[in-house]
Amino acid sequence: MSKLPVLTKNREFQRIYSRGKYAASALLVIYVLQNNLSVTRLGITTSKKVGNAVKRNRMRRLIRENVRLLYNRLERGFDVVIVARKFQDNATLDVVGKELRYLFHKMGLIDRETRETNV
Repeated sequence: MSKLPVLTKNREFQRIYSRGKYAASALLVIYVLQNNLSVTRLGITTSKKVGNAVKRNRMRRLIRENVRLLYNRLERGFDVVIVARKFQDNATLDVVGKELRYLFHKMGLIDRETRETNV
């Protein structure tokens, strides 16, 4: 399995924050901006508001795993930044996955049938 294409540079994140569209839910916010590439690149951020390092890393792992499962169904040619808003003790792979599918559908990156199927 190959690695997902990721955003690494601060200027890439800033460009998406300033020019991109966004959608929010209780746990997550996603920012989306079209790029001129044939791949969708991803970035994940968590602030200290989420909690200590253990909680921040857990949220990142949950988000990353859900994105890995959904990546082949996403539209190509976008830069996506996923921001974890807060940590819930009941945050599981399914809870985070449901929110991600909802936000991806809301931004038009995934179709409705895919959103409603269990991953």
